[in-house]
Amino acid sequence: MRQKRIGSNTMKAKCHSSTPMVTFAKCRFFCIFVYSTLINAFHCMQPTETHYSNKDYKRLGDRIRNKPHDIAPDDLLMLQQLRMSYKEPLATIFNAIERLAHNVDKDCICTYRVKRIESIVSKLIRFPEMQVNRAEDIAGCRCILSSTEKVYELYNRIIKNQSRLPFLIKGVIHDYIEKPKESGYRSIHLNAVLKDGDNRRVEIQLRALEHHNWATLVEITDLLFGAKLKEYGRQGNEDLFEFHRLLARNEDALTKKDKYKIADVSIKYNYITTIGDVFARNYLDVRAQWNEMKLQQKHFFLISTGSDGTPDFLGYLLFEEAEKAYFERFINNDENRNIVLTHLQRADFTKISIAYSNYFLTFNNTMNRVLLYLSEAVVNAYKQNKVQAFSRYFQCFLDIVTFWVDRQMLELRSFKLDKNVKNSLLMRTEWTNSIKSSINTMHYIMADMRRRIRFDVMHIAPYVVMRKKLHRFRLDVVDKQNGHHER
Repeated sequence: MRQKRIGSNTMKAKCHSSTPMVTFAKCRFFCIFVYSTLINAFHCMQPTETHYSNKDYKRLGDRIRNKPHDIAPDDLLMLQQLRMSYKEPLATIFNAIERLAHNVDKDCICTYRVKRIESIVSKLIRFPEMQVNRAEDIAGCRCILSSTEKVYELYNRIIKNQSRLPFLIKGVIHDYIEKPKESGYRSIHLNAVLKDGDNRRVEIQLRALEHHNWATLVEITDLLFGAKLKEYGRQGNEDLFEFHRLLARNEDALTKKDKYKIADVSIKYNYITTIGDVFARNYLDVRAQWNEMKLQQKHFFLISTGSDGTPDFLGYLLFEEAEKAYFERFINNDENRNIVLTHLQRADFTKISIAYSNYFLTFNNTMNRVLLYLSEAVVNAYKQNKVQAFSRYFQCFLDIVTFWVDRQMLELRSFKLDKNVKNSLLMRTEWTNSIKSSINTMHYIMADMRRRIRFDVMHIAPYVVMRKKLHRFRLDVVDKQNGHHER
């Protein structure tokens, strides 16, 4: 490169010129020249359209498997070019799928993403025979629908309307709703290719909302508890694997013993409070950022999360600028943050928080099921006169409710003070609905438990324990209310 031929003696000669103004001008010109050369060199590192053969990709996979923690820059660029080559088939297939999905369920959430570089590397290591350019899930669309019935309705429309769609379904269809994985994972996976002869496959995932919430909660557990359930399953953490496996079942399929197990594991790992603490810390900050940055106008979102669960995010209008930002962030990821680039049309805070709750860490509805089963453990222990068990379950339940009350007060205060919300009916409506939903859910759980716990002489011991704990709980709530009013 040209700047390498300019030695230190040349620099000294320039800086010792007899005319100070000339010295400054020449030095300034030299600095600008070096800076522009470095910038050009950096942009030369960006992926250019190079055509690689199957043998090239096979050799790439072998090199990565041999040195997965020391991948050469050229190999990273080759992976990035492969990722970007999916732009056209991914966008075409997604647009067709999204139209069908909104015809089936107006409340559906549809996103697409290109697989993260570290995920591609991990898969190459796990599957030694896999050739990277033939992987079926490098690019993927996901449709989250309100119910299992809606999932199957969309699936049937895709199959029946292939003659009118720009793509064909190829390969094996995996119906993990009909036959869930051992972990409890449920979804329908299909592979699509364009009819124009482009053989790159795009994975389509169809999920019910409850199944999606479960799947993202597994990833949140992996992040905050280091469980590695998604990667190693039961071997990652026996307790938490069984905990999530039970949560994946329909409520009517759970026995009392199953619900006790869920309650016991949640207490053992301080599960709800640990995750709830991260959610509470992130929720108001992330919502304020979202409102301030007016990200509703963007279509591509670069989200990254640290090991402590703290997220940051940026929005982009164009695929190319979003992918460039992703690659730069990946190359400079010294903090080992979890980074994903996704596309979401008609984005609002609630939708993106649901779609990527494992990155935003602000909300996950499956947590309400954990609390519901804890409340059922309270009721069952009461009815069976298990005083110690009742005391433990009930105290844990009250601690969670106390935490929730505190968070709700903070959220209501932030809602009133947020200037962006005051100026936007859309933001105000979306946030109001979110607050109402949270209050209604907690009210339902508490009212249901109160209805099922009745005083009678057969249960005098647990009843006395309950009255004492409720008295302390009411005092704590009053203190918190007074504290918030003083602020």
